[in-house]
Amino acid sequence: MRIKPTKSKYKKINFSLSLLLLLIVNTFSSCKEKSNSNESDSSSTTPVVTKKTQALLPAQPFDYDPSDKNKVTDDYIQKKKITIPQNLATQSKWIMFEGPVLENDLVAYRYYADSRHRFDIYGKLVSDLVMDTVSWQYHDIMDWGSDILKVGNSLGMGSPAIYYKDSLFTLSVCEKKEIEVIESGNNRSIIRTTFTGLMIDGQKIDLQQEWSLNKGEAWSEIKLKVLNGSLQEGMRFATGFVKHLSEVIQGSNQQTFYAMNRGNQSFHKEGLGMAIVANIKYQLNKSMTI
Repeated sequence: MRIKPTKSKYKKINFSLSLLLLLIVNTFSSCKEKSNSNESDSSSTTPVVTKKTQALLPAQPFDYDPSDKNKVTDDYIQKKKITIPQNLATQSKWIMFEGPVLENDLVAYRYYADSRHRFDIYGKLVSDLVMDTVSWQYHDIMDWGSDILKVGNSLGMGSPAIYYKDSLFTLSVCEKKEIEVIESGNNRSIIRTTFTGLMIDGQKIDLQQEWSLNKGEAWSEIKLKVLNGSLQEGMRFATGFVKHLSEVIQGSNQQTFYAMNRGNQSFHKEGLGMAIVANIKYQLNKSMTI
């Protein structure tokens, strides 16, 4: 599939901003989609299937060129799997959006494929799946929507990390990083990222991140799994979101804990609500502001 970004126009719909949730857990669970069988009509016309979600991993049709991070020679081609070059520069155009994207009818997310590994949010003004048609002008408010979160050096929106020895280690330095589209379309899309030799304070672990988005939901979900054992003594999975507002509301119950805020904190200074929810066993006795 070739992807040629355009400035296509779409009819705007009323968009009600939902609270954005991103869950962090440490084990994988299987999910089997149930399919509904439709009786064929008398004309035996094959029904048109409209995708409800999509996973995008579009890259240029050449090996990454570190001498020109803005090099674009042709349409972007949707990839099934990519091994990320060790020298992939920040703000490179080799991969469209600088990394993989999950999209549904309400929202889209991406993360930077380079060593930053930070998650970002795209607000949508249309219910159509459009992220495979937009241009590099996604910071501007277009007819489809816009990039709405200023990530900077923060964890962005729910980016996974590891808390160890009173420090936060992002998933940045590793021997090998592979991104793979596991499922795309219909009710759920999934992107898997495998880190081999991920360096955490001089210690190496192999880690798998499974990231999914369901139709009709404004939150995505991240599941983390250590492939070669478990986290070292004292290490804990962690996450967070960029603190553009001074107030963060926190709470918990017997199973989960959460942190959230809402206000004029989008990239365009408009209303945006963000939240993270995680299993109660990952809660620390203190919070960190980065």
